[in-house]
Amino acid sequence: MSTINQKKQRKFLRSMYAWITLTMLLVLSLFATITYFSAGGALLNNEYASNKKILSQVKFNIDYMDEMIRNSVLSLFYNPDVQTILYNKSLDLGETLKGINTVRTSIVNSNPFINSIYFYNDYSKLYYSTGDELLFQDKSLNAMFDSGKVLPILKPIPRRIEYPMVGDKIRYENVVTYFMYEFKDDNNLPNGALIVNASTNWILNNIKMINNADLDKQDQIMILDGNGALVGDSLEEDSFLTNLKAAYVHQQAGEKVKTETEEQTGYFTSDINGKKYLITYTYLDNMNWTIVKAQLYHDVFQKINSLKYTYFLITAGFLLIAFIISVSLSRRFYKPIDRLVRQFVVVDRDRGLPKGEDEFSYLNDVFQDAIDKMNHYKQRSHTSQEVMRAYFLRKLLVDSYSVSAGEFAQAQSDFSIRLDAEMGFLICIVKIDGYNQFKEKYNLRDQALYLYGIENMSLECIGETFQCEVVKMKDEYIAFIINTNSDSENLHVLTDSWKKAQMYIMKYYHISISVCISDPIERYTDLSDQHYETLNNSLYRLIYGHSSILTGDRIRNNVDNPQLGYSASLEKKLIDALKSGSIPVTEDTLSRIFREIAALNYNNALLSIMSLLNVLKTTVEEISRVKVEPIHVNFNLITKRLFELETLTELQEKIMLLLVDMISKTDNIENEKQSIVVETMKELIDADYANPGLCLQFVADKLNVSPKSASKLFNSKLNMSVADYINEVRLNKAVEWLESSGLNIKEILAKIGVENESYFYKLFKKKHGTTPKEYMLSKSVKQILNKK
Repeated sequence: MSTINQKKQRKFLRSMYAWITLTMLLVLSLFATITYFSAGGALLNNEYASNKKILSQVKFNIDYMDEMIRNSVLSLFYNPDVQTILYNKSLDLGETLKGINTVRTSIVNSNPFINSIYFYNDYSKLYYSTGDELLFQDKSLNAMFDSGKVLPILKPIPRRIEYPMVGDKIRYENVVTYFMYEFKDDNNLPNGALIVNASTNWILNNIKMINNADLDKQDQIMILDGNGALVGDSLEEDSFLTNLKAAYVHQQAGEKVKTETEEQTGYFTSDINGKKYLITYTYLDNMNWTIVKAQLYHDVFQKINSLKYTYFLITAGFLLIAFIISVSLSRRFYKPIDRLVRQFVVVDRDRGLPKGEDEFSYLNDVFQDAIDKMNHYKQRSHTSQEVMRAYFLRKLLVDSYSVSAGEFAQAQSDFSIRLDAEMGFLICIVKIDGYNQFKEKYNLRDQALYLYGIENMSLECIGETFQCEVVKMKDEYIAFIINTNSDSENLHVLTDSWKKAQMYIMKYYHISISVCISDPIERYTDLSDQHYETLNNSLYRLIYGHSSILTGDRIRNNVDNPQLGYSASLEKKLIDALKSGSIPVTEDTLSRIFREIAALNYNNALLSIMSLLNVLKTTVEEISRVKVEPIHVNFNLITKRLFELETLTELQEKIMLLLVDMISKTDNIENEKQSIVVETMKELIDADYANPGLCLQFVADKLNVSPKSASKLFNSKLNMSVADYINEVRLNKAVEWLESSGLNIKEILAKIGVENESYFYKLFKKKHGTTPKEYMLSKSVKQILNKK
């Protein structure tokens, strides 16, 4: 081959080198660039997620403390001793001290986050403290009282308490104050109030403990209240916190549209004291506070910066490795193409590689030429010679007596018939299982292709051992004529060959075939008789199912069986099972009937199926006549569809589905009736719950059913008794009256039909865990909190 042709022959290989290398270069370069720039964002999000967890823990602790204080305030406020201190016009100092000491011991000393508790008495205009001084004067609190503003109920208020020291020194302590009272006067002063001061230092120490988990980090956390004031620290004492607060306020003010997320958490970056910081914040709904965390931006990104150059070196290394791999893969992938091209060039030296073509262009021309030759051969296969060849084979099967020895010999010579008239014969009938579905699934062209494939694959498997010919008959089957000896060993070999053919056809075409093999035939003139007998024997696929290989010996017991049908006792048992609606018994009996049908010969089996369908039709009509709602089953249409099936197994499954559906419909009708009765019982109870005489007997009499039946039906549908449902309705109505009217308990009991007050209290406490009065008190407190 010339040098020019050799270069053209490897043109595609060079193109593979170029395109694979450029593709690798582009992909790795894009990967390196995108990964490097996205790594920073990923690291930032990861750090934000870590900070978010820390702030969430702080938020949880603060919310927990807030909830604890609220519960303690409510519990303490409604304590009778505390009520006495708050509202008594003439307090006994001894009793007051005793009550305050009790609160100090049980509440203040046991809760580290509570600083002190004040008890304000409006009549004496004094508040008593659990601190060191009973009548301690809290200047900050006095200023709040004198301001005339409404004191918020159970809302945290950050403030400072001044404690005078020796000399002119003053000690300050940061607290969060909660107020609880019921009424206020015209000056917005409470008529009696419980005031709880929570320790801000506890909150800050808790935050420091969580934030100092990593001692190498120099992170800062601050808390801002709803007015933007720092909670727990002094801005004058820490310039960093001053600048951090300014950065946060500036960032919030700079947002044109504030997006409220579910968690109300976010982050941003800002320069503070000449250094860049990552600032994370989260909002506390209950406290109306904002927690802000700041950490050095350099600490976050120092790892990614140190890995930058190493990362690019590794990327370059991978690029070099990818280039070497691409060269190796290109050569490996090209080898089959190169080998194929060289083979065709050797066969067609005169053609070579035309000017301007690469390997695939050359192969395309070669294969196009091969296809043209195949089409030409296909046209020749439909010649008169092929038609006459198929005619002779069909004549052997349907009219072998008229074929003389000379005609047989002439056909062998003219049509290349691979059969020996002097040898024995076997006929094999091949049917496609599920032929109706096969015709619906594929068009005529595809059907012809599949049949051609089945013929060829079967010929390859059978032709390894036997001489044979195949011809497609018009009645949905393919016939094989095989030369063989009459010994049984050949029959076993042939059966194994058909099993192999079935396996390959299923594997590659996903089509199941059934085969029926004739008895041995000594003379070719007997082929017609055995063809008809074998065709009749192939009907036993009904009994033996799809993918079966039928022989005379295998179906002998069925053919010789004199029994006409299945037993009458099984038929009666099936009828009784249908009438009783027992699906398991129906299924078992039907299975036994089909086992008996499977032992019959083909004609009796077919008649038995028709008889069974007739029995089922009669039984369904009898059941329908005694039902309030008739059962509609079109047995004519069902019978037509059933006889389109090919095996007893399919018939049994379809009939069983029909019977299960019929029984289920009957059960559904009964269930609907029962549901109507239960719904009516519920409606009667809902409408007549105020009747003191309402009970099971009353409801049953209304519906004209026995109390026992009504109780059993109600229990089965609702998993509760009639009495329990009556109590449930009355309790729900009682709650409605309690919440929407000013009636007392006795008046409400009269409206819901309950005569025993103590029994009502017992039922109410069992359902709600509290008495009616306590239930209403709890509702009132919740309404007050919601209004505030």
